[in-house]
Amino acid sequence: MDDRELLSLVQAERQAALGFDNDEELSSDRERALEYARGVMKDMPTLSNRSKVTDTAINDAVETILPDLMEMFTGGDDIATFQPKGAEDEEAADQETDYVNHVLMDKNDGFQNLYAAFKDALLVKTGVFKWWWEDYESRDEESFSGITSIQIQMLQAEGWAILEATQQGEDEFEVKAEKVDTDGCLKWCAWPAEDFAVARDTVDLKRATYCAARSRPRAQDLIADGYDKAKVESLTTYSAYGEDGVEQARNTVDEDGEGSDSPLRQVEIVEHYVRIKEGDKETIYRVVTGNAEAVMLEKEKVDMIPFSSITPYPVAHRFYGQSLADLLIDVQRIKTSLLRTFLDSGYFALNQRYAVDMRQAHDFTMSDLLRNEPGVPVRVNGVGAVQPISAGGLNFPALDALEYASTMGETRTGVVRNAQGLNPNTLHDTAQGAMSLMGAAQKRIKMIGRIFAETGVRDLFLGAHAMLRKHSSKAQTVRLRGGWTDINPSTWGVRDDMSIEIGIGSGGKDQQLAAFNAGSQYLAGLIQMQGGPSGPLVNMENVYAFSKKFIERGLGFKSAELFLSDPAKAQPQEPQPDPAMAEAQAKLQLEQQKMQNDVQLEQQKLQAEIQLKREQMQAEMQLKREQMAIEAQMQAVQSTMGGGGMSPVRMGGEVG
Repeated sequence: MDDRELLSLVQAERQAALGFDNDEELSSDRERALEYARGVMKDMPTLSNRSKVTDTAINDAVETILPDLMEMFTGGDDIATFQPKGAEDEEAADQETDYVNHVLMDKNDGFQNLYAAFKDALLVKTGVFKWWWEDYESRDEESFSGITSIQIQMLQAEGWAILEATQQGEDEFEVKAEKVDTDGCLKWCAWPAEDFAVARDTVDLKRATYCAARSRPRAQDLIADGYDKAKVESLTTYSAYGEDGVEQARNTVDEDGEGSDSPLRQVEIVEHYVRIKEGDKETIYRVVTGNAEAVMLEKEKVDMIPFSSITPYPVAHRFYGQSLADLLIDVQRIKTSLLRTFLDSGYFALNQRYAVDMRQAHDFTMSDLLRNEPGVPVRVNGVGAVQPISAGGLNFPALDALEYASTMGETRTGVVRNAQGLNPNTLHDTAQGAMSLMGAAQKRIKMIGRIFAETGVRDLFLGAHAMLRKHSSKAQTVRLRGGWTDINPSTWGVRDDMSIEIGIGSGGKDQQLAAFNAGSQYLAGLIQMQGGPSGPLVNMENVYAFSKKFIERGLGFKSAELFLSDPAKAQPQEPQPDPAMAEAQAKLQLEQQKMQNDVQLEQQKLQAEIQLKREQMQAEMQLKREQMAIEAQMQAVQSTMGGGGMSPVRMGGEVG
């Protein structure tokens, strides 16, 4: 399919899709829900000098349910858990679970993205997630002084590019070098529901034939991302000035205005995803267009549709469900009407109308009546000049009617006022009745949380896992569960099976703590029954797992690593010796030491004797050598005297 055919196809699909500005009913429902949440009710005009108060049933219900939903998804360790394919795959599945949760929640604005999507779903029918891969470069410049040519070659081998080099000596240089590190990361966000459209036959977004998302980036950002500069400059400047739609309904101040034609101008682009089947082959095209599909900025083939959606009240076999606002629109209208009626009745009672007989009226009668102040007299010329006009009062208890309307909204949505705090009427109820009411409300909220988890959140995690596998090019070292781990998503296998763990929210903390206390007593009983934590039913790993869950889920701490040590990672301890055995070993060591000392003493004596004998032998040998030397000298003298003709000398009558 060439560019012209593809451009014509996405243009036709966009015009037929549900979303954007194509469906007046959908846009009208969303606009009204957003305005009602802000207390703006344009479809309930008021007369002059009448009450203009509005009820806030929709906003109250949304803000009541959001804290519980957010705690369900962010109050524990993992939102989603990938299931192992076998016993040998358990460690890998745990590692992938930890890393995907880390990327989505820690390396991105996970809490804020979930909050925005949940709030959209509760107000405007759908919350939309989008994820994508973003490449980036990090540049590091350094100066090196006094390095040799060999060191320069070593820098180049490590990836440094030489920018400048100045010779300082015979083989000495000053170098300025730059190192560019290319990496990427997974990004995700909550996409505005009014800027997303799907084909009318869509039920499951993963298998949609067509969907599209529009955005309004700066022109300079598109050029920086590599889009053709001439095409970007041909795009029309976006301006929301004077438009009356869902985008305007989100504003709390005048946030949208007339755009500028500066290089920082905003332009509107649309990112289309269309699934085309050619025989047995199926291809998903990603097409980026501008100027109402007149300009094609980019075209590529992709593996998946990187979007998922949630809705609190799904409609079977349809993509769009109902929002919390849809169920409370008429309840807020009724309560607003009752409030205004009640207040107007009070105003009329305080501002009584009068009939004035002008024949008996004084010159100051009218001015006195208009001066509605306590104690100010009304001057007349005769009795009966001023008569109060009887006004029809309310023939029903307005406050009881308001209470009935509030109960009607609670019945429809399951969001009860007790969840916001202690209702004064609860003080008169039995504890069991109050807990039953709270339990029923929590079940409705948990159902909404489960629907969110099993639809859009699950698809988000599976899509993030697949994108990390495809685009991650090198291993990273990250801190997971209190320890540093090397992660390389490119070595992961395909995951299509996972579970979602949903908490019970803040409303059930007391029940949760009570359950943990009961569980700890049961665990302690088992340990006592088997005579220690190393029996056939409970071991130290079981105790550690329960304690970790209690600290993180029951007490709400982020990690239990500061309070508990994993017995699987602990060093084995040597058993303590028996005291008698220790004493015997000490005596044995003492005797061995004594024997060693005796042996050393005998050795020293023997060495001393040997040394003494050696010295004696050396002295005797030295003496013999001296005697031999004297004898040799004597023999030399005698031989000299005999050969020289000299007579022997007589000494003491003998020859000397």
